[in-house]
Amino acid sequence: MDLESVVPRSMAFHLLEKITDGFSEQRKLGSGYIKKGLYEDGKKIAVKMLYPMPGLDDEQFEKEYHNPASLHHKNIVQLVGYCHETRREYLPYNGKMVLAEMTQRALCFEFMQNGSLDSCISDESNGHDWHTRYSIIKGICHGLKYLHVELKPPIFHLDLKPANILLDENMVPKIADFGLSRLLGEEQTQITNSSLGTRGYLPPEYIERNVISNKFYIFSLGVVIIKLMTGPTGYSKCAEMSSQEFIEQVQRNWRDRLLATSVYASEPYYEENEDIH
Repeated sequence: MDLESVVPRSMAFHLLEKITDGFSEQRKLGSGYIKKGLYEDGKKIAVKMLYPMPGLDDEQFEKEYHNPASLHHKNIVQLVGYCHETRREYLPYNGKMVLAEMTQRALCFEFMQNGSLDSCISDESNGHDWHTRYSIIKGICHGLKYLHVELKPPIFHLDLKPANILLDENMVPKIADFGLSRLLGEEQTQITNSSLGTRGYLPPEYIERNVISNKFYIFSLGVVIIKLMTGPTGYSKCAEMSSQEFIEQVQRNWRDRLLATSVYASEPYYEENEDIH
C-alpha cells in the first residue's frame, strides 16, 4: 500500500452499520467503541464510533480526523475513511416523540490482524521470542521518530501505551489513537489543567506539575519497552532494582524461557541502537 496515496474517503452511516452487523458486540475490538467492519469481499476495517458526549463537537471531530489523516508512515495506523452525517429522526422525549437532529461521527482505520500490544504482553502462554519483541520496539521507535522529528510541525502523542500500539499480520507495530495528541515546538513546554494520558505511563513532571513537553513520550516509551522485556509481572519489580540488577534479571528471565521452550537462537541478536531524539 502506497501510504502517500491514501486519502480517507467519506463513508455513509448505513454502510458502517451494515458491515459491523449493526455495531454488534460480537464485532468489538478492544474498546467497545471500536468495531470490526467486514465487507462482502472479505476486506476488513476498524470502525471507531465517536458517540455524542459533552465537548464532542465538529471542532473536536475535525481534530480527531485531521491528525491521523495527515500521517503516512508504516508504523502509524492508517486512516482510510470517515463518517460525518446528520439526519433528522423522531426520538422519545418527556413522554412524547420529538423531531431531533442526530449527528453520526466515525473514523475508519486499516484493520490490524494481531490486535494490541497490550494483549501480546499479557498473554504469557503465547509470548513472542526476543527477535519479535526487538522488532516491535524498533518499529515503535521509527514511528515516534517520524512523529517527533520528521514531521514539521511535530505531533506528540501524549498517550503512548501498549493498548495504543497495534500489530498487523506480520507483527509490525503501528501507533494508534491520536485523540490527545498536541502540536509542540521543538523546545516548547506547556502547563495544562486537562487530564491527559494513562497513569503508569505519565512522566513525573506531568503528575507533579501538569507540565507537558516534547520529551513527554520518553517516559512512556521506557515503560512500554520494560513491559515488553519483562512481561506483565516484571515491571512492578524492576522499579526497586539498579540498572545492572534489572539487566541481569531480564537476562535470567529470557534464559529460563529459552530453556523451558527449547528454542535457541543460532547467534546473538544485536543491532546498533538508533537515536530517536
